[in-house]
Amino acid sequence: MTSGCIIIYVDWRVDFYTDEDGNKPVKDFILKESKAAKAEIIHVFKLLRINNVLLGMPYVRKIDKSGLRELRIRHGSDLYRIPFFAHTGRMFILLHAIKKKGDKIPEGDKNLAIKRMHDHILRHKDKKDN
Repeated sequence: MTSGCIIIYVDWRVDFYTDEDGNKPVKDFILKESKAAKAEIIHVFKLLRINNVLLGMPYVRKIDKSGLRELRIRHGSDLYRIPFFAHTGRMFILLHAIKKKGDKIPEGDKNLAIKRMHDHILRHKDKKDN
C-alpha cells in the first residue's frame, strides 16, 4: 500500500560565473588541479545539482547574510572553497574558488565573490529587460 505521496526530484543547473570578457575563473581554477582533485570537485558539483538547496554540511555552508553559500570540498589535506549563490531558473552560479588550509574563507575572497554575484545579477537582469 502506498501513502499517496509523490516525490519529484528536479535537478538544478550548476554554472560558472562568466565575466564580461567571457572568462570563467572557477572553471580555469579547477582545470589546473590534479585529476583526482577534479574528480572530487565534480562529485560535489553533482551532489549540489541533485540535492540543490537541501544539500548542507559537510558540503555546503552559508557564508553570511549576503546570500552567499560555499561549497566545501576536501581532497586529501587540501580544502577547496567555492562561493556560490542560487539564481533564478533553478541555477547555482559558482563565483570564485580557492584552495586553503584553514576553515574560514578569507575576507578578500568573500568580497570578490560578492562583487561577482552582483555583477552577474546586474548583467543578467539587463538581458531580461531587453
